[in-house]
Amino acid sequence: MDENREKQMDMDVEDTPRDEVEREERDQIEQNERRAEQRREENVAQTRTSVDTENEGLEPLFEDESAKKFRSRWLVIQGKFVDDPRDSVKQADDLVADIIKNVTMSFADRRMSLEKQWNSGENISTEDMRVALKRYRAFFERLLTLES
Repeated sequence: MDENREKQMDMDVEDTPRDEVEREERDQIEQNERRAEQRREENVAQTRTSVDTENEGLEPLFEDESAKKFRSRWLVIQGKFVDDPRDSVKQADDLVADIIKNVTMSFADRRMSLEKQWNSGENISTEDMRVALKRYRAFFERLLTLES
C-alpha cells in the first residue's frame, strides 16, 4: 500500500500546475526562438534579393572584346610554358598587371560618375541623394564580392 501511495505522490508531483507552467514557458521560448530564426533567414534572403536586383543593372567588368583579348593572351602564354617557362610567367605577370590597371580605371570611372550625380550642386533633392546612396551601396557590394 505504501508503494502505491508513493507512486501516486510521484505522479502528482510530475503533473503539478507548476510543472505545466514551466513546460509551457519552455515551449513558448522555443517557439519565439524559432520565429526569430525564421525572421532572420527571411531578412537575409530579402537583403540578398535586393542587392541582386540592384546589381542587375551593373555593367560587366570587361566588354566582351576586352575579355576575349585577355583570354587569348592567356592561352598564348599558357601554350608557350613548356618551351619557355620563365618568359611565360613574366608574360602572365604583365597580363595580370594589365587587367588590374583596367579594373582600377573602370572602378575609378564608375566612382567619378557616382560622385557627379550627387555633387552636381546644392539644389539636389533628397530622392536624388537616396538614389545615389543606393548606387554606392550596389557599387560597394560589388567591390566586396571580388575574389582575390
